[in-house]
Order: sequence, then C-alpha cells, then structure tokens
Amino acid sequence: MNRTHRLILILLVAAMLLSSCAYRHYLGMAGPSINTFPEVHQGVTEDAECLDCHAPGQSGEAPPTSHPGFKGCLRCHNSPVK
Repeated sequence: MNRTHRLILILLVAAMLLSSCAYRHYLGMAGPSINTFPEVHQGVTEDAECLDCHAPGQSGEAPPTSHPGFKGCLRCHNSPVK
C-alpha cells in the first residue's frame, strides 16, 4: 500500500469517527431503535422530544446521547425491531 492510499484510508476512518452516528444513517445502518422500548417512547414524533429526555445532564433513567447537536434522531433511531 503506497503513501497516498494510506492517507486516503486514514482520512476516511477519521471522517467516519468524527461524524458520530450520521455516517451509519447514510450507510443504511440505524442506531438503537426507540421501538425496543415502545411503552416509554409512545407518542414520540419529534427530535425535541428525544432530546428532552436524552440530553446530557438530564436527570432520569434515559441514557444521555453522545451527539446532542445532531438533528435527525428519529431518522436514525426509529427502525422496526427485528
């Protein structure tokens, strides 16, 4: 592998790591589905509702999101449970 190929590979890996779960959405891989816990997420239809419970620093049982500034929660976390 020559130097150019190594640099391209490093840049691609860095871009994927820095983009949080956004790259998974665009590659067709969804994050953990809210449908795993339907009784807790019943009626959740907007990203703001997700962040009300999952924002870092919130008290409660909801795990905090690692990407609170990212928009599109439900696009990535609303897949059917298989």
